[in-house]
Amino acid sequence: MNKIYTSLILVFALIVMWTVYLTNVKNDDSLTVRYYTIGELLTKEASITKVKVGGLIKPDSISINETDQLEVSFYVYQGSDSLKVYYYGIRPDLFKDDAEVVVAGAFDDNLIIATELQTKCASRYEGDLKNIEKI
Repeated sequence: MNKIYTSLILVFALIVMWTVYLTNVKNDDSLTVRYYTIGELLTKEASITKVKVGGLIKPDSISINETDQLEVSFYVYQGSDSLKVYYYGIRPDLFKDDAEVVVAGAFDDNLIIATELQTKCASRYEGDLKNIEKI
């Protein structure tokens, strides 16, 4: 009976130590990406390697490179604050002026160099949800 309790206590202690290590000791920034508001980023003086920002695409700010259609820059805004975004890749279908976007990438010198670009459009799916019967 002593061996069973000793084994259980040892396993429990290992689990606790592993949890403490993962939550406090190991500071791995590659596991987390923090959401920022544009206002918060505008006050930052240092560069940040991983950020996520949500907002709307500023009207008439989309600039697509004529020689390379994958290269685009635009401004994303929240209220009166706005930031320039540079993105190289395939743009989502709903990418247009005033579309709601989530941008992930690096922030440096008031510019977001995006590695991910997603558009959001809840109204596109609202009609389908209205017709669902309640359970």
